[in-house]
Amino acid sequence: MSAELGDLLRALLADPAKLETLTPEQHQAVVVSLRAAVAPPAEAAPAAAPAWARDDLLTVEEAAATLRVSPRWLYRHAKTLPFTRKLSPKVLRFSRTGMVRWLASRRT
Repeated sequence: MSAELGDLLRALLADPAKLETLTPEQHQAVVVSLRAAVAPPAEAAPAAAPAWARDDLLTVEEAAATLRVSPRWLYRHAKTLPFTRKLSPKVLRFSRTGMVRWLASRRT
């Protein structure tokens, strides 16, 4: 930021009524400097989502199709499968990531 722009911003902070006396070039310079101060840098990477947010939770039908078993089989074995997630007393979901790990451990 140039010294002239800094002086202009300090003057505007001291007396906001001076906004009406700005030239179009000064107005543009103030807007650009304020956007740069307020907006996040364009190259900033978004924060990585936590692991639980990246994991898909599959319904019984989706998990059964993935595992090539019946939904009934999944219900019967849900308590022993490590990738089962019980969301409420009557709602089961199955972690896709956990299912992949479980299948890999079973095939070796």
